[in-house]
Amino acid sequence: MKRESSNSNMTIQAGALKGQKIRAFVCGHTGATGKELMDILVASDSVESIVAVGRRKNEKYENHEKVKQYVVCNMVELGKEDIAIAQGCNAAFCAIGTAFMDVLMMNKESYRNVDFGIATEFAKFARKAGAEYLSVITGEGTDTNTSMYMYKVKHDVENFIQTLGFERIAIMRPGFLHRGKDASWMEFLMLSSFFGTPVVKVAAAMYWAALHQKDSVHGYTTKEIKENATALGK
Repeated sequence: MKRESSNSNMTIQAGALKGQKIRAFVCGHTGATGKELMDILVASDSVESIVAVGRRKNEKYENHEKVKQYVVCNMVELGKEDIAIAQGCNAAFCAIGTAFMDVLMMNKESYRNVDFGIATEFAKFARKAGAEYLSVITGEGTDTNTSMYMYKVKHDVENFIQTLGFERIAIMRPGFLHRGKDASWMEFLMLSSFFGTPVVKVAAAMYWAALHQKDSVHGYTTKEIKENATALGK
């Protein structure tokens, strides 16, 4: 696979957006994966602008000329916000996701409100604003018949977003994530240090797909995520 820089000056290579630069709409930009994604998008000459929404701001980019951030206290009610904040964006990146160890301590309703409620509200808002590309993070196992509630919720997200009319959807299905310094000590010991996919690779794969994906819907395995991230030098 040809190696390219994540900050190379390239336009979108596929679909209706071919030849355009990315005008990104992002949520989850203060989480482990989202922070890595913001670093990649801000550094890239292929990204013209970034609009980020969430319950708080990413302080690192609070005054960056390329970034506009909007605080939305209840992201499940994002649809009540003025659609004008996202108009002009052509690519949406949803980095929302509850850490595995946190899922174990949440009740089912609370978990669904976050991982389904926020993700789908963001997707609806992005599509209404005109975005043609959407990338989301679900997980390994969401494309199978599973009894695990976490994967059932993620499966519901995948099915729902495919009804919204995006031209291209990139679904990241990593295994356990290695969240680096954002991981709890228990998470690090039990999961990430042995099995985790580094969040920077997931972030890089989301960006790679925005530029290169040709399929209308593609679910990326851990292997594909790592390969595409490596192609960007991540």
